[in-house]
Amino acid sequence: MRILVIDDESLNRFLLIHMLEEAGYTDCFEAETGREALQLAKKIKPDLILLDVIMPDTDGYEIAPLLKKMAGDIYLPIIFITAMDDQVALARCLEVGGDDFTSKPFDKIILTAKIRAHARTRLLSKRAYVQNKELNYFRNGVEREHAIVEHIFANALNINKSVAHFFDYRLAPASNFNGDLFLVEPSPSGGMYFLMGDFTGHGLASAIGALPVAKAFQAMAEKGLSVAEMASTINHTLLSLLPGDMFFAAVLTEISSSGRQFSVWNGGMPDLTVISKEGEVTKRFCSQHMALGILEPHEFEENVEHHDANFGDRMIGYSDGVIELTNIEEEMLGEEAVMHWLSEDPSIPVEDISHKVEKFRGKAQQLDDITFVSYTCQSLDELKPEYSVTQLPFEIVVEMDVEKLKSFDPTFELVVMVCSQLGMQSVRSDLSTVLSELFNNSLDHGILRLDSTVKRTTDGFFEYFEQRVERLAVLEQGHISIKVQFEPTTHTLTVTVSDSGDGFDYEHIAVSNDNEAFGRGLPLIRELCSDLTYYEGGTVAKATFHLNI
Repeated sequence: MRILVIDDESLNRFLLIHMLEEAGYTDCFEAETGREALQLAKKIKPDLILLDVIMPDTDGYEIAPLLKKMAGDIYLPIIFITAMDDQVALARCLEVGGDDFTSKPFDKIILTAKIRAHARTRLLSKRAYVQNKELNYFRNGVEREHAIVEHIFANALNINKSVAHFFDYRLAPASNFNGDLFLVEPSPSGGMYFLMGDFTGHGLASAIGALPVAKAFQAMAEKGLSVAEMASTINHTLLSLLPGDMFFAAVLTEISSSGRQFSVWNGGMPDLTVISKEGEVTKRFCSQHMALGILEPHEFEENVEHHDANFGDRMIGYSDGVIELTNIEEEMLGEEAVMHWLSEDPSIPVEDISHKVEKFRGKAQQLDDITFVSYTCQSLDELKPEYSVTQLPFEIVVEMDVEKLKSFDPTFELVVMVCSQLGMQSVRSDLSTVLSELFNNSLDHGILRLDSTVKRTTDGFFEYFEQRVERLAVLEQGHISIKVQFEPTTHTLTVTVSDSGDGFDYEHIAVSNDNEAFGRGLPLIRELCSDLTYYEGGTVAKATFHLNI
């Protein structure tokens, strides 16, 4: 420990240094004047200073603050040496930067005790200084990294301006980074997609998964994939990236080119609700699936719900940060409050809903990210794409025997083959849905002879699929033929599916409403394609798409 003794009396300096050496402090230095002391202190950087008050050139009152300033942020103890007992003078010693004082004649025991006490404080100050430097270094590094990440996020997660104006939305993160995600993209068919999701937790850890999701969503939207394909692809991507305790609740929606037809996949998000202009709830897209990033591909369910709304109807969704919000009394907002506001004013802007949410929260802390998304059914004519279509006619024929019917669904591979042709991406999503419905109708009703009326109840759905698995396992004969043709002169794509079964009562289903058709089947197909015809007793179905070029 370096100790600097500053006193104009040589005898005092000698006594002090001798006393310090006897106490074990051998690294001692001495200065006779204030000017000499400043020069020496700058050179040796002392750990403690014994400073005389009265000196001829510069007294201790003047030199103490200069020595303190020289030490910077590290504590430098200054013990004044004084023969004075004037309380005012002693108080001034402390006011100018002194930390203690010792009286002449010197008491060895008291002085060494004071030195040890101040030495401990000096050591703690040094440690704190080093730690603060390290913290500042890491803080600056973190701030720099955050700035880089924010820049990347700002560019990677931009909401597509060409379609963003169709939506009324608000994102309110609980911290710097948002675990909620909202993206919109136009589709090649002239409609658009939107994704609303919520990663586990909030902040940077939860937001980091948004980057691969955003890039995958944008790429798939450009190709015109169906929401089922999108959900499956994102699930597979996140399954390999996320830790076991993290997942992504999401709702994927395609809005058709008409502006009023919805295809929705909901995995773990609150209900996506369709409300009429009068405030009546006409459809709820409830979560029917596990969140993304949990299930293995063979466990994943791609089932999608469809709904035809009316112009002026409003679809609104939100993350669970809204309905799980609590106020200072720890009361939860809940879905009922949001639905009440919407029933009172079906056209209430998202901004006004947000104000009501904030008013409810009051002074309570926002613990989770909040997202509101609203779309009102309207014409999307401005999104009609301009594209070229292949001038080559083509025909794809697939024959499915019993073994193939038991082992796989040909829909995905057929859609990929068709949409590899120039301009066919514009019908990819609709083609995927129509082809899947026609194939499943032929298999379920034509070959396996299943009855859809079983699905009138929730238990009936399970019974229906149990029967399907059982009958398919023991199937011994039957085949399905699928033919896809394109005629470039008329821009017509035709899908024909025929089966070896006895046919089914398509005429009854043709006049059924959506409820009787259980939300799927022929009413849906007719909405998605230009024409649908059944013949040969219901064993052959022909769906036609006219490409709008």
